[in-house]
Amino acid sequence: MHPFSQPASAKPGTAIKPPERCPHCNSPRLTTKGSRKRKRDTVTLYKCRSCGRVFTPGPRAIRNKAFPIPEILDGITTYNLGHSAADTARLLSTRYGHAVDPSTITRWVKQHPRLTTFSRLRDRAAKLFRPAGQIRTLKLYHRQVYAFAYHRSKLQMVRSGTLDDKRRGDTKFRSLADFLENAHARCPHDLFRRGDGARGSELAPTFVDPDGLIIEKNNVATDTAALIIPSVGSNHERHAKLQRFMLVNDSTTVAVEVPIWLDENDIEQLEATYGTELLPRAAHQQAGNQSEGSGRLITGHIDFLQVRNGAVHILDYKPDARTNKPIAQLTIYALALTRLVPGLRLFDIKCAWFNESSYNEFFPRTLLPHSKAGKR
Repeated sequence: MHPFSQPASAKPGTAIKPPERCPHCNSPRLTTKGSRKRKRDTVTLYKCRSCGRVFTPGPRAIRNKAFPIPEILDGITTYNLGHSAADTARLLSTRYGHAVDPSTITRWVKQHPRLTTFSRLRDRAAKLFRPAGQIRTLKLYHRQVYAFAYHRSKLQMVRSGTLDDKRRGDTKFRSLADFLENAHARCPHDLFRRGDGARGSELAPTFVDPDGLIIEKNNVATDTAALIIPSVGSNHERHAKLQRFMLVNDSTTVAVEVPIWLDENDIEQLEATYGTELLPRAAHQQAGNQSEGSGRLITGHIDFLQVRNGAVHILDYKPDARTNKPIAQLTIYALALTRLVPGLRLFDIKCAWFNESSYNEFFPRTLLPHSKAGKR
């Protein structure tokens, strides 16, 4: 089975995230109210102590469907990997033990057009790679295991300038496609396992302007998160399943868990260009990072990397997006890409963090002291 179309656990009542609030009155005063056996699964019922309504959990967009929510999402993903509707129906019937009509598959996809924009590209992608070859996943053993993955057909379209119909012929990010396809072989994995390196997610935000412009806006990423996150019962699986769904089903996400790194030379060059100190040497030395004697080091992994509207977008999912603002982390990721990808300018990069209800975007070049340098 392909790793990007794995069905969720079939154990009744455990595949869906428990609700935090009542969908009718938004009260957090909830209690379980038994379960309901349906034709194809069993779901837990919840009762709101404030309004008295009884409801089933799950994302609002596909709640109370005839099929289990994980099966619907699995069907959409399997279809967009390049399987025909008939083949997708057959695969789901085998996985879940009941019949699925091909017309049901196409109906699921059509019901979520904003979240499944890759559907318009899937016929072209099918001519490039078979379903099992659309996604390449490589495990990175960097203190913990990261599933770095990229969409091979989308990268081919980035190279040929056919990913975005509105910008057909634009191939300026072809070097990004080259980097992603070679990132695993090029990545200095030993640096990620060293004890003296700094994580991009742990850097102090001293090098960015705290009053820089952050734009809160509507984005399909929030709608996708609102669909996927409540559909997954396991805390440790939610993030990965959101990544898998976006990589396969939207037309802009080209890679997930992308490794980035900056060594002493990179850091010095960036500090000279932008007139700021990314990782203070004093703090680096005080933390006991002198033994290995190879200078400062910053590593990290980009949650989502997208190409859309003539720009590269770096996205980070944060469950607590209202209070956790990874501005320094995302800015470092953007700076690292300009060092790792030949010809990529900070001017061409946007960053954002999001959850199910919030999407916050900024231009990293505007948060650095020498903002004009970002056009280089």
